[in-house]
Amino acid sequence: MKFFKGYYLVVYIFSWHVSIYAQQDTPDNNSVTFEDNESAIIAKIGDKSVFQYNYKTQKPDKIQEYYKRSGFIHPVYSPGGAVITEGFPKKHTHHHGMFNAWVNTKFRDKKIDFWNQQDETGTVVFKEILKVTSSRNYGLLTTKQQHLAFIDGDTIPVLEEIWTIKVYNDTDPFIWDITVEQKNISPSNFQILKYHYGGLAFRGRDEWYSEESALENDEIDVDFQVTTNFHKSRLAANHTIPKWVSMYGQIGETTMNLVVIPLSNNPEFPDYVRVHPDLPYFCFTPVVEKGFDLKPSETFKARYRIITATEMLSDQIINTIANKRF
Repeated sequence: MKFFKGYYLVVYIFSWHVSIYAQQDTPDNNSVTFEDNESAIIAKIGDKSVFQYNYKTQKPDKIQEYYKRSGFIHPVYSPGGAVITEGFPKKHTHHHGMFNAWVNTKFRDKKIDFWNQQDETGTVVFKEILKVTSSRNYGLLTTKQQHLAFIDGDTIPVLEEIWTIKVYNDTDPFIWDITVEQKNISPSNFQILKYHYGGLAFRGRDEWYSEESALENDEIDVDFQVTTNFHKSRLAANHTIPKWVSMYGQIGETTMNLVVIPLSNNPEFPDYVRVHPDLPYFCFTPVVEKGFDLKPSETFKARYRIITATEMLSDQIINTIANKRF
């Protein structure tokens, strides 16, 4: 009960700050603002929604209780208003739009999986809104999540995770940066073990998956593609270290493109990309070759630039945005 009392206080304070901002600096058509709908914060440029960060626990009807989740982004929008992500997909319901979780970890001699919630060994939850800044040139949203381990009936906070999201006032395409910083807040050593997936992930629409669409060779899907600066198919792109990853999809006459550019600069743990052969998702996995430990109070930091568009962006445009300094 104490958690929920504090939680509503945070939301109240956040709403008060937004109202103060609105009085001081009236938004124009390209201002970056944040709206609180009492369960999520929606980043907007003018009247266009960019993404929605869900701080209130979400759980659609008719799914198991262990799939409930907070502290993730969904929907991610294209500038045309199309929804690119899926929050609780029919296949792999533990995928949640844009989310961050490790899979193969060891904590106090127990295997803890924060990704596969159905195993009930761990999960990730929203903790606090730390900062909200709105202006005509950019908006800044800083949030805190916790990675929780379930051990012998106890719920133990292991990682404190800070997301710092900077949204620029570009309207076509949308451009925003996210910095993810994880700190071991427990008194015990935390091991992130070598594994083929886990990390910052992006799950595309259910419409881009069907049982019959699994790729058995290096072919290119017409309606849905995940490519990189080097590779033009999902199978070829998997477990490579790209300069960027592009997820492109079409639903009816509507096209949408999400591009993610790694900016982490962690030479010892580069951003390998995990691209699933048939599910519409990819993630950045720095532990493909080897894992690492986080001792108490140690941190791990990663950074990415995200672009969304209404059409497949050319390599030249992506490279220009990747090198752009705001």
